[in-house]
Amino acid sequence: MEPITTLTATAIATIIATKAFEKTGEKIGEAVGGLIPKFLRALRRKDPKTADAIATVAQQPQLAEQQPQDYGTAVLVAKVEEAAKDDVSLKQVIEELATTAKAQHPIINNFAQLQEKGIIIQGGEPDFRGSTFTF
Repeated sequence: MEPITTLTATAIATIIATKAFEKTGEKIGEAVGGLIPKFLRALRRKDPKTADAIATVAQQPQLAEQQPQDYGTAVLVAKVEEAAKDDVSLKQVIEELATTAKAQHPIINNFAQLQEKGIIIQGGEPDFRGSTFTF
């Protein structure tokens, strides 16, 4: 298996913890679901406000769209990345959650690949006027 970059792993962990992944109609498995509390505990030790924000948006997903500056996925991912920057135990939990999720859900692999290529647009309205597409 190819190594997971911290950015991708952090994005996967945050997306799964906020339950944004479930919007696709996919449900997380027991193995992944069991790691979410471990992830939130590790994050809470380092950054309690971000852990609380993730828990809040998991309970009230509409906040991600209503208040993207506080609860948007991109904002939360950036905060988790910052918290994990110098915290080895948090990085390990993030990697474990991302690896487990990627192994169980092929859609996660697709999501991660699209995000790495900058194809996923979070928030706002995409504008493709004037674009040329070659198939």
